[in-house]
Amino acid sequence: MTEVQCVTCGQSGEAITDPLFMGKLETEIKSKVCKPCWKKWEAMRVMVINEYQVNLGDESGRELVKKQMKAFLKIGGEPTDTSKLDQNYRPQS
Repeated sequence: MTEVQCVTCGQSGEAITDPLFMGKLETEIKSKVCKPCWKKWEAMRVMVINEYQVNLGDESGRELVKKQMKAFLKIGGEPTDTSKLDQNYRPQS
């Protein structure tokens, strides 16, 4: 099992091995984010799409999801407003 030092949780964790189909961003995510944090993002992505009523057929919708992903995973360094999500987010038990 390969491990990475995760920038999201700050701990060493299992590396992501599944294909993400994210282009250039995939390499950065796989080198900086652990598998458990990626799984949390996958659950959060559904919430992002629903809360912001994102149309994934539109380029601006996909860009919004990408910005939220970078903010959630703490990669990219660009500040993003996540207040709408923060107030409604309920982590899975």
